[in-house]
Amino acid sequence: MNKFLLLIIIICFNAVTVNGQYKKYTFYADKMGSPLKIIIGAGTTQLDSVRSTQLSQEVLFLIDSLNHILSDYDSTSELSKINLHAGKGLQPISPILEEILVIAKKAFYQTNGAYNVAVGPLSVLWRNARQSKLFPNESQIKVAKALIQFDQIDIDTMHHQINIPKAGMKLDLGSLGKGFIAQKALNYLKNKGVEYAMVDAGGKIVTMAPNKMFWTIGINQIRAQNKAINKTLKLSNHAVATSGDVYQFFIFNGRRYSHIINPLTGYGMETPKNVTVIAREGTTADWLSTACSVLSIKEALQLVKQYDAAILIAVQNKKSIDYYSSKNFNAYLNEYFN
Repeated sequence: MNKFLLLIIIICFNAVTVNGQYKKYTFYADKMGSPLKIIIGAGTTQLDSVRSTQLSQEVLFLIDSLNHILSDYDSTSELSKINLHAGKGLQPISPILEEILVIAKKAFYQTNGAYNVAVGPLSVLWRNARQSKLFPNESQIKVAKALIQFDQIDIDTMHHQINIPKAGMKLDLGSLGKGFIAQKALNYLKNKGVEYAMVDAGGKIVTMAPNKMFWTIGINQIRAQNKAINKTLKLSNHAVATSGDVYQFFIFNGRRYSHIINPLTGYGMETPKNVTVIAREGTTADWLSTACSVLSIKEALQLVKQYDAAILIAVQNKKSIDYYSSKNFNAYLNEYFN
């Protein structure tokens, strides 16, 4: 059985509902290669610290179980085994893996390939480049690009099978996996009767709150660690995800390449850009923030509109930062952008 070392912080805050004062029980853990935070809000007659701790342990077990399906860093995960089977015919897949791949396939077609979870060969190439400090050559990029045709990968939802046709093809769910898992965790809490909670999986944040309650969430400054812009979000029953290159990047000949790869070119994105997306649920917010990092500003604004999502794009120029937002983004802010 997994054992969790949890730091529990009990915080009272001033908001009062018809049920009286809420307390927030906060739990921290390291999961999916990132800090994970679970906050459970409880009325005095609804939940106590013991029950909240029990629920947090159940959620952490669920997160581990899902990560063991979806992670390409875990050599024993279902995804890793599927990738190893590439070029060897049909392979059965679990309902969870099928669910997330169907979402990813739809996103692939909606973005004309700008969003592509078959980008695995390029992800490995650039991951190795960051570690070795050796820049990939054009030949390596060309070989990797030849293996990222997601449209050639068949997902059979009737028989719950997948066929990855070429050896060397590799699925990488890092661009939506955390948002997907965070949402599953929040749904679990909701099904257990919790009505006020937040799950933060490495910056992929999902929330739920009762009427007239909300969560206040900061937005990272572009290319700045642990700094936020001077506007905050107020969210209830929504998710938010931000994509940028503040933590993972590669510098070569004075040019900075993001860990976010443009599947159409094979190279990491170079434009200094932070993309924050608010959506109804975590999976959508997560993959949209990645896709909109690759797309043009016009294309990004058009895409989020299809999902009734909101977006803020920060682009750093030499002397200033330009902000572009969808018309509905201000509705989620405590202070409006001018």
